[in-house]
Amino acid sequence: MAINMNSQGLLALNGVVIAAAMIMAARKYKTFFTPVTLFGAYFFVSSVLSPWLFLELKLLLVPKAAVNYTIVLSCLYFAAFAVAYLARLSPLRSPLEFLIRVSRPFAMENGRVVSALAIGLLIAEFLALYLTLAVASGAGWMWISDTREAYQLYRAGVGVWWSLAQATLMLAFLMSLFRWGTTWPRVVLQALAFSSAAFFLGSKSFILAYPVIGAFYAHFVIRRIRVFTFTLCGALLLAGFVVLQLVQGTAETIADAIRYFDYFAYSARFLDSFRHHAFFWGQITLSDLWWYVPRGLYPAKPFVYGQNSLLRFLFPGFEATVRRTGFTPGMLPWSMGYADFGVPGVIAAGVLAGWISKAVFERFLLRRDLLSLALVVQLGFVNFIVLFSAAPFPLFWGWLVIQGFFLWLLSAPAAAGPVRKAGQRLPPQVPAPGGILHAGGR
Repeated sequence: MAINMNSQGLLALNGVVIAAAMIMAARKYKTFFTPVTLFGAYFFVSSVLSPWLFLELKLLLVPKAAVNYTIVLSCLYFAAFAVAYLARLSPLRSPLEFLIRVSRPFAMENGRVVSALAIGLLIAEFLALYLTLAVASGAGWMWISDTREAYQLYRAGVGVWWSLAQATLMLAFLMSLFRWGTTWPRVVLQALAFSSAAFFLGSKSFILAYPVIGAFYAHFVIRRIRVFTFTLCGALLLAGFVVLQLVQGTAETIADAIRYFDYFAYSARFLDSFRHHAFFWGQITLSDLWWYVPRGLYPAKPFVYGQNSLLRFLFPGFEATVRRTGFTPGMLPWSMGYADFGVPGVIAAGVLAGWISKAVFERFLLRRDLLSLALVVQLGFVNFIVLFSAAPFPLFWGWLVIQGFFLWLLSAPAAAGPVRKAGQRLPPQVPAPGGILHAGGR
């Protein structure tokens, strides 16, 4: 049985599955720069490289059976994700287009919303939300002087203000790309500027998200990145992550930085603790609905719900810890599906994630507009990068349409300036769904 196999051998198998999925997605879309590659790289670090390091350093203090089962479930999850992406079936494309149609004209499809005035107003909105976060959290100037400590210790109870500030800054960045991102140097400068602003929100992943999204935009809208350059950028991104760890004091060595990806360790510990427990049959997934309830209106709202509720199996009294410190370690993305439905839940989670990511990515390949890029950022990278952190899709879409409504009112057609049109200056040999090549690729 798999649980009795060599753990390093299973990790190697998981790595092969991830690499094979990346290669097949690259062949399908004629480019390595796909959500499969980006999510696959993240998943490789989380479910292959990190556990291998934990095992070598003897830091994975759980039974071998739980470790191997975690590897097998990770392999199943990514294989299901890849199959959903590579198959011709795309059942969520039509519902997505219907939702966009009924949301017009406030769905940010029209280039006229991309004006300097609109971007300036979004930046002003971000500053107002940031000030609200500083005051409501009680951390005040700490959000500037010691952003990481403020992020870790003072975000509990005011997470909605943090998420709104982060989302507004990211939306301003996406709009600035379509407004001024006409060359690679301009995109690099914009990514650096917005990454610097994101530093004061305290999250490493969001600081590093801006260069990734900038490169993604430039690859598909300005000029394609060669494989060597793509690999070099990936290495620089990893180096940037290590540097951020050192700057924020969360790591002292490269090994410490890799150990930061402890999602596998917590997932293995959960499986070990959960092995005699009955499945929840959807209760964990449904508990995510607590996200919609403002704590100000209902102070008894639990501090732990959704995937975080699984951590109660590891830490008795975990909700009190979250209430006091805001400490919420992460787990691998299939954990909630397993807790609810077992192995079928893991496979279903992978397939659903693949279908969602595929629908928004293929729309972006066809449209190359602001709305399509926003959807890819929120849904396409499978929580590796998001536009509106922790927001369920209905809330994200409602927020985006509200922003679109005000921007639609404020942005006159004449103010749009030299906005990039969908499909302008597309790189060669990037196929649309069904194998049809865009301009330059016949």
